[in-house]
Amino acid sequence: MRLRLALTVFVVALIAPAAAPAADLDPHLPPDTERYLDVNVKQIVASPVGKKLGRERLLELLQYLPAGSALMKELDVDPLDDVDRLQAAAPASNEGDKGLMILTGRFDAAKIKKKAEDKDAFATHEVKLDDKASHTLYEVKKAGKGLFVAVVDNKTLLASGEKEYVVAALKQARSDRKPALKDKEVQAVMEKADAKLGVSLAMRGGALPRSDLLDLVPRAIRNALDKVGVVGGGAAFTNEVKFELVATARDEDGAKAARETVTKGLDLVKAGLGFLGNENKLVSLVREVLDTVKVGGKGKVVSFSAKLTADVLDDFTKE
Repeated sequence: MRLRLALTVFVVALIAPAAAPAADLDPHLPPDTERYLDVNVKQIVASPVGKKLGRERLLELLQYLPAGSALMKELDVDPLDDVDRLQAAAPASNEGDKGLMILTGRFDAAKIKKKAEDKDAFATHEVKLDDKASHTLYEVKKAGKGLFVAVVDNKTLLASGEKEYVVAALKQARSDRKPALKDKEVQAVMEKADAKLGVSLAMRGGALPRSDLLDLVPRAIRNALDKVGVVGGGAAFTNEVKFELVATARDEDGAKAARETVTKGLDLVKAGLGFLGNENKLVSLVREVLDTVKVGGKGKVVSFSAKLTADVLDDFTKE
């Protein structure tokens, strides 16, 4: 299990911006967004890699998304068939309830309303948006610590551990104003992300959340990320998976130290995996990917790249 988590950390962490036209930000995004994860489920499922991995392995990976798996289970939403895209936005604060999850796809509002009649699993709240409009929120009691959900329409779901985030998102979208983040550098990275990527990420350096998943990232690497400004990235899914990450440090010395620290940290991870032998296919997969990592950049820029080749993926998916 921990090795699966380590692989997921590696996939999510090694991602970077690709050259593409500026993307329109979702109108529901919270203004305090400092870390942002965008998973294009539809693109991943339809890619050669997604087809090769198969439904079972893709569902395993999606289980590690923030609160998403528990929420979809309670709402009877199929992560692969019903969801096209999942966005998770949060401030740098490690208060778990803060932030917003936006699911785009195909949702049966009437079916969810019917499920919410189960008062043991749901509570219903009617909130006022303005003088003319109100909206129903469903409190999903069994999704972790509980989540507040708004079914915007049959194409969009909003969810948060704090009711205020969902209400504010509904009001913001209703105002027809373009979202404006307080952190303009994070917003700039988000706007440059290629919408065709399977996964994209933007965050303020030092904004990695606390979780069992990310605690597997070596402390030295986490400390190095604390010293950079904004991190942006992307993972492209074709017949292989290509990862890149780009970060800007506060100064050239900080960038140099970050490059050196991450290089040493990766060497330690690879050395540790060496003691586990070659019997475990997942260990071998992680080792193969780590061997492709390149750390680079000039001046204040720190860059990383890696890939999961078709040959390695073929070996992994063989029974």
